[in-house]
Amino acid sequence: MDPNNWRIIQDPLGDGEFNMAKDRAILIACNEGAAPATLRLYGWQRPTLSIGYSQDVTKNIDLESCEKNRIPVVRRFTGGRALLHQYELTYSVVAPIPHKAFPGSLRGAFGKISQAILESLKVGKIENAEIAGKKDRKSGFESGRSPACFSAANHCEIIVDGKKLIGSAQRRLRSAFLQHGSLILDMNPQLTHALLRYPSEIERQAVLESLISKTTTLKQIFKKNLEYNEVTQWFLKGFQKSFSGNWSEGQLSARESDLLVSFLTKEETVVT
Repeated sequence: MDPNNWRIIQDPLGDGEFNMAKDRAILIACNEGAAPATLRLYGWQRPTLSIGYSQDVTKNIDLESCEKNRIPVVRRFTGGRALLHQYELTYSVVAPIPHKAFPGSLRGAFGKISQAILESLKVGKIENAEIAGKKDRKSGFESGRSPACFSAANHCEIIVDGKKLIGSAQRRLRSAFLQHGSLILDMNPQLTHALLRYPSEIERQAVLESLISKTTTLKQIFKKNLEYNEVTQWFLKGFQKSFSGNWSEGQLSARESDLLVSFLTKEETVVT
């Protein structure tokens, strides 16, 4: 694959299983040398809870509440903690290892993508976004056992005025990596909170307070709702500015499509 070529895949709002399986199919194909560096942008048809690759469902997720609220639960191919996907734009970057645009380490690649996200937010006139450092990781829930992704900002994630706006996770294979993340347009912290399990009522309340006080959304920043397609354009422009090369719209290859079908028959959906 020519390292100067970048593929863009823009998807409509999709099903949770489909979204996770498609990211994974692109990663596996890229790891095989059968897919180019790819930026994929997508959204979610219905509220869906995704959990990290190794997160304990029975310990961290209230499946009865998920079923009651008709929230499907899917497992990501990346790590991290539970995240309710609802009002958001999700970005996905898949690239070969090595690739001239990225350092060889997880943190180095994470940092380069974070810089591209900052450029994307500048397109949308958000000038005060920053990359979180170690000092930003503290939250109102100090034990570090929160099952919620947005209860604290991890290193290299995106914050605005000290509050987390974009959460991301990365998975690296021998010859390719995947990083995807969520830009929150709006959120319902009470619903997120209701879907998770906690060791005690004190910790339950602490996590809710962190979700509210340590998270921001585009609606809060702009004091209005923003259209999904408008925000998508920010990312298309920001990433193309950040990573030089030949950018073009594309679709899945036959190999990727076969992998997608295979993964969809195996993807773990805890609640339908």
